[in-house]
Amino acid sequence: MSVKKGRQLELDIAQLAFGGKGIARVDGMAVFVDRTVPRDRVLARIVKKKKKYAEARVVELLEASPMRVSAPCAYSGICGGCKWQFLDYERQLEFKRQQVQESLADIRQIQEVAVHPTIGSDRIFGYRNKMEFSCAERRWLLPEELGRDDIDAGMALGLHVPGTYFKVLDIDACLLQPDLGNRLLGDVRRFIKASSRPVYGLKTHQGFWRFLVLRHSAAHDQWMVNIVTASEDQELLKPLANRLMQACPQVVSVVNNVTARKAGVAIGEYEIGLAGESVLRDRIGDYEFELSSNSFFQTNTLGAKRLYDTVATYAGLTGSEHIVDLYCGAGTIAIYLAGMAKTVTGLEMAQSAVDDARRNC
Repeated sequence: MSVKKGRQLELDIAQLAFGGKGIARVDGMAVFVDRTVPRDRVLARIVKKKKKYAEARVVELLEASPMRVSAPCAYSGICGGCKWQFLDYERQLEFKRQQVQESLADIRQIQEVAVHPTIGSDRIFGYRNKMEFSCAERRWLLPEELGRDDIDAGMALGLHVPGTYFKVLDIDACLLQPDLGNRLLGDVRRFIKASSRPVYGLKTHQGFWRFLVLRHSAAHDQWMVNIVTASEDQELLKPLANRLMQACPQVVSVVNNVTARKAGVAIGEYEIGLAGESVLRDRIGDYEFELSSNSFFQTNTLGAKRLYDTVATYAGLTGSEHIVDLYCGAGTIAIYLAGMAKTVTGLEMAQSAVDDARRNC
């Protein structure tokens, strides 16, 4: 059974590759198949053929693996945010452990390394404290929408299709963020559609609206709304900021990051405060942190505490050590460990992160 581009083959998925694709083997050749899990049997079409491997896309799921679960999100498998919603969570944790073990063996020839079980998250959904949504002039259609005359293919405010910079799905709700974040997403989308300013073109680099960044404080249940635009227009944006704060008391900060740079990064060249405070406060354990709009912070706040407790346990600190925290960001790990050691030094090159770390100290 030869592997040729365009040919359809029945494949048995045997394992998962790093990055989430399933692997089948045909006459010794590895065939990578997206959106599959071990013990799936699929009819797949070969879309890429190289000397040592091939890639394929599922045409039909012939026999579902017992590891499969129903993905709760309508965008699962299309959006770039989640790769494994259709895989049982406990299986996800085990496959991640295996992939770390295999990577050490393959890349550095390190054999028989003790890779401990992956520590899971208490919350599988609604845990993210930061989400970035991109604007696009036209939204990328879902498979069931293709060819339909009743579908509006207008502007999008959402998440990217995997591996692309210009294909943006118009997301009604992302299950990774708390529910209020989806309400804010909808409110901002409606305002953008009703405004006179155009959405920024990802290819033309013309337009006004670029990104929406939502930050949530898990400790205080408060929100920061960061609207990223290509130029200033406070006369347009301040009514939006006031509307969001009046409608949602949990919104304590609305800021505008402004950038004319072509790079698709949701960070402004400068920032304008539109309403409320300039920072958001969150807590990990006994420590409270001030977060500016562009601060780095672990995106799973409750998971971060578990991570930092694990770091402290493995470090076995006695109070006499000198700790060096490389790439310390806003200083969260260094501060969390500070009471357990003699000194802590953080090293970081981003000035905004250094400023955040000093305030947090």
